[in-house]
Amino acid sequence: MSTKIYLIEDEPLIAETIKTALEKVGYTIVGMTDNGKEALFDIVDLQPDLILVDITLEGKMDGIEMVEHLKKKSDVPFIFLTSHSDDKTLERVKQTDPAGFIVKPFNEKTLKSNIEIALYKNKVQKQSVSSNEEINSFFVKNKGELIKIELDDILYLEAFDNYCNLYTSSQKHLISHTLKSVEEKLPQHKFIRVHRSYVINVSKIKSLQDGYIFIEKNKVPMSSSNKEELMKHINLL
Repeated sequence: MSTKIYLIEDEPLIAETIKTALEKVGYTIVGMTDNGKEALFDIVDLQPDLILVDITLEGKMDGIEMVEHLKKKSDVPFIFLTSHSDDKTLERVKQTDPAGFIVKPFNEKTLKSNIEIALYKNKVQKQSVSSNEEINSFFVKNKGELIKIELDDILYLEAFDNYCNLYTSSQKHLISHTLKSVEEKLPQHKFIRVHRSYVINVSKIKSLQDGYIFIEKNKVPMSSSNKEELMKHINLL
C-alpha cells in the first residue's frame, strides 16, 4: 500500500506541481487544501501517513497554528514547506517538533528524501516507545471510574469523530482518543483495520461475506483496499 500524504498549500500551481511530482514516484495524495481549519477536519477523516504543510495559508490560521491544534489529537508526522526562514518563524517551528522543514524553492529529490527520512524517523520512534512486552489489557475511563478491558474481550473498535467506540460482547465504551491512536497501541497481529472506520479483533471473526465481516451478532463493513491485508491473517484450508 502506498504512503498516503495530505498536502496543505496556498498556491494552487505549487500544490498541483507537488501533487504530480509525488504521484509520479508512487505516493498517494489523499487530500489537498489551502485552509488550516479545513485541513484539521480532513486529516482526522482521511488519516494520512504524513502531512506537507505550508506555513502561509488562507484564513486566520497559519500552518504552524494548524499543526499546534493537530498535535492535540494526532501524532501524524508533518513537514513544513515555506518561503520564510527568518529567526522568528524558525523559533515558532521548533516548538512544534516537525519531521522536516523545507525552504522554497525546492526540487523533487529534496522533497522525496525529506519525506522518506520523516517516515523512517516516525517508524523508529513508534517502535522505541512501544513496550517489548505485549500488553494484555488496558483501562478506560467511564464516568469517573477506570474499567479494565482485556484485549481478548474486544470484538472491534469503531471511529466516532475524534473519539472511538470499543465493543465487547456485553458492553460499549466511548474512548477519548482517535481510532488511529488506539490502533497503534494494539498488537498488530491481533487487531486489523478492515475499513477506515473499523478495527477488528481477528480472533472474533465468525464469517466474511459480500464486503462484510460478521463478529458475533455484529456486521462490520470491510473495504476492498483492506481485504488483502486481512486475508494474510486468516488461515484458509
